[in-house]
Amino acid sequence: MNGAELYDQTYSTLWGSRWDNLKKSLLADPHHVARKNLFYFRIFSDKKVEDFASLGIESPYPHVTDCYGVNEHFDINSFSQSLIPFYKMDPASIMAARALNVQEGDHVLDMCAAPGGKTLILAESMGATGSLVANEMSPKRRFRMMSVIKRYVDEQTRPRIDVRGFDGNKYGLKCKNTFDRILLDAPCSGDRGLLHKPAELAEWTPKRPKNFAIRQYALLASAFMALKPGGTLVYSTCAISPFENDGVIDKLFKKKKGEFTVHKSAHPIGESTEHGHLVLPDTAQAGPIYFSVIHKNPDSE
Repeated sequence: MNGAELYDQTYSTLWGSRWDNLKKSLLADPHHVARKNLFYFRIFSDKKVEDFASLGIESPYPHVTDCYGVNEHFDINSFSQSLIPFYKMDPASIMAARALNVQEGDHVLDMCAAPGGKTLILAESMGATGSLVANEMSPKRRFRMMSVIKRYVDEQTRPRIDVRGFDGNKYGLKCKNTFDRILLDAPCSGDRGLLHKPAELAEWTPKRPKNFAIRQYALLASAFMALKPGGTLVYSTCAISPFENDGVIDKLFKKKKGEFTVHKSAHPIGESTEHGHLVLPDTAQAGPIYFSVIHKNPDSE
């Protein structure tokens, strides 16, 4: 078998009769919404969403607040404002970022922050006294993220966003017990993108998600060490393999048993897993996104 055939066989076994529809949905165009940029609407409080109908903004998206459907006329480059009023992204990604529940005054780390959509959500929530480290190792992706911050975040807030290019694996040792909240949107198999890259898919083997899971756990262990006792961490991926999702949290339970709890809550779209929540495009017309909300015990060492 070539990689594409092996991939299909592996996930057909994993997902059973659901796989055909799931694969079709991953090959289809992703579903995006326009999320309100709260920095813009706080400054221009007289502006209404309806004012942008001619630029492709449609009715409210029913499952995630402050989000709107878009049509073919929607184009970020059509906005001439100094701050862009909407950011286009997958609604499931919005859910993952909001699951961190950032509060006024929190010291927050976005460990793998590019391209920046989730970073904006964290920045909006930290209030006038919070601070955010937006970390991205890749210079190219970091530059893109800095452009997003410049176009979406007001001048008063930008100084409290510290853009870094460090290795995420080093945060646990260098910044132990430092952050109130951490978002780890970990590098992953990226199945939607992979299915659109025939050359890369042809090289696929079952080792790929397992190798990603090893890297993901190293980042998660580092993030857990960098998290303050009593703090909250959200681990997320855009993978569909359980090795990269619940499997990584399983390993944290084995290594850090008794030091944390996983918080699960109801969500309007997606499905519950053992340790988190999974949004898949065949049923939710969003994702794929997996996320798990981890609370570090106050007495954790």
